[in-house]
Amino acid sequence: MNISRRWFIGGAASFGALQGCRVFTDPAGIFRSGTPNLRFGVISDVHVICANTDRGISGNTRTLEHTLLWFDAQGVDAVMVAGDIADAGLVSELQVFADCWFKIFPDDRSRLDGRKVERVFIIGNHDWEGYNYGYNVFGCESGTLRDDWIRDFGLKKTWQRLFHEEYSPVFRKNIKGYDFVGAQWDGDAGANWHGMRAIKPWFEANGSKIDPSLPFFYVQHPHPKDTCYGSWAWGHDNGVSTEVLSKFPNAVAFSGHSHYPLTDERSIWQGAFTSLGTASLRYAGSPDEEFRAEGGYENTGGNTKNNPADEKTMDKMRLSNARSGMLVSVYDDRTVFRRRDFRNDADLGPDWVMPNPATGSKPFAFAERAVKSVAPEFEPGATVKAELGSIMTNGAKKKIRSGMKNDEKKALEVPSVNVSFPAVTRTFKTLAWRYDVTAEYEDGKVAFRKRVLANDFHLPHTMAEKNYALSFLLSRLPTGCKLRFVVTPYDCFGNAGRPLRSEPVAIGETKIG
Repeated sequence: MNISRRWFIGGAASFGALQGCRVFTDPAGIFRSGTPNLRFGVISDVHVICANTDRGISGNTRTLEHTLLWFDAQGVDAVMVAGDIADAGLVSELQVFADCWFKIFPDDRSRLDGRKVERVFIIGNHDWEGYNYGYNVFGCESGTLRDDWIRDFGLKKTWQRLFHEEYSPVFRKNIKGYDFVGAQWDGDAGANWHGMRAIKPWFEANGSKIDPSLPFFYVQHPHPKDTCYGSWAWGHDNGVSTEVLSKFPNAVAFSGHSHYPLTDERSIWQGAFTSLGTASLRYAGSPDEEFRAEGGYENTGGNTKNNPADEKTMDKMRLSNARSGMLVSVYDDRTVFRRRDFRNDADLGPDWVMPNPATGSKPFAFAERAVKSVAPEFEPGATVKAELGSIMTNGAKKKIRSGMKNDEKKALEVPSVNVSFPAVTRTFKTLAWRYDVTAEYEDGKVAFRKRVLANDFHLPHTMAEKNYALSFLLSRLPTGCKLRFVVTPYDCFGNAGRPLRSEPVAIGETKIG
């Protein structure tokens, strides 16, 4: 086993706990020590549009270059990209990515020490059919640029010309003794929105060639169904990859598509195999699907019947400031996943440390981690305030015209109860994932519920939110009663901290304004 003296002194005691499933994150970086057998970078959903820009979400080639340089400085042996390299499925976009790659790794070699840096790239739905999504590309509608479509120009021909390697719907590469298997989102090969159908016959023909004593690394664009994030996750496949990979307990699967952030502890899952979400190098996705049927989140774009988007009062959170990926280090006895924000050059949480071989303990099974997770708690003395007033809904804000007078704007406001509360203090290891804010009768029965996704849920802890404010429309609340407004913090597994309760507010008994 490759092990350094510093690792031995600082981590030997913890290693026994690791083997016993009691330690699965590493806040101090102890388990990074020593020389790994293999090290590779992981990014996904790059969505390249054009070169030399990083404004908003219009492109991120500068971030891409910065990320590849960081990977090189870490001594990677390979870089994995889990799909959606291009945004509108254009050859010119894929060319930008290829040019950036060979700028940092000429001839697939490090400019620092000449080491070989392998490519494990796959395409996603945007690469295959992004021109259908109605983008404006340099003033042109993407659907009119047929001579630049990757799919129409020829995927195999484009891949070979840009990356100087043969294209295959499913491929296998052996890198320093470890197998990598990639499955492309290739409609011609049967992989599409309905599932990665090409992988089943491939594994039937080639699975016996994979060394069962070592972890092997699999990548596809959509999440394997019922693995990372759970059954509600947007962008999972039809279950075929879960079925196939469940026969390989040494499989470590990477997938993107949803853009869900690496701060979500559900981004890593262990069951019959291990599955990880890869986030995005362009922007974070919000997990609206998790509670969409029950009202969604007040500060995201989800629209539901009982809480329409136009009636919400919180601004949509900024998701374009997330640029995330992973550094994976493989040792004899462990695999370490380091989560990184490349826009702010900061780690996103403690390392995930997976024991090898994976046929033993499963420290990243959701049920076990949910039990061990520590619920977020408000600081002592924190209070929630609830006051009768008025508010302008998000729908009303859209009606504001240029030159509109203040009294005209005031007329767009509606009666409300305005609620404010402090954020749970964020640390490197802890994150209040969401807040449930409920209007409750004096007997504790809930009259109306809102959910707020933590505004910093996708960012390093150094960019933590301080305070929150939202409003309940009086038209949505019962009248002629007193209500308390209760705020409860939750972690991503649904563990609740102690709630804060406001003073009672008389609804319908106090004149507003």
